[in-house]
Amino acid sequence: MIRILSWVTGVLISGPVLAADIPTEVKAKLQSAMIAHVDGVMVDGAYTYLDTTTNEIATVYPANVHPMVIPAGGDYFVCSEMITEGGDTVTADFLVREISGDYKVVQMIVNNRAALQSAMKKIGN
Repeated sequence: MIRILSWVTGVLISGPVLAADIPTEVKAKLQSAMIAHVDGVMVDGAYTYLDTTTNEIATVYPANVHPMVIPAGGDYFVCSEMITEGGDTVTADFLVREISGDYKVVQMIVNNRAALQSAMKKIGN
């Protein structure tokens, strides 16, 4: 829980946001949506997923959040890092959408920043 609170603090105090001037209140809500999603899918502090770059099952642990929020049309990507069991850092990018006034993670992309970059080019970001 302390690690998660440090995520929020780091993001709210941190530097520039890419591609737009997103209000602090919106950034805070986006971060909260990401944290709630991670909390909801972790088991014993770990997240297990299918790594689509290696086609293997992998387990990661929350590490830190970059101060990077990327607008994507009417949605946002909130970017983070996680740590593997071997201590390596992998990216964790969260597609967040406003649904009925609340921000919700609708997709989590782990260890595949290239997919995010490709998608952003296609929508002109």
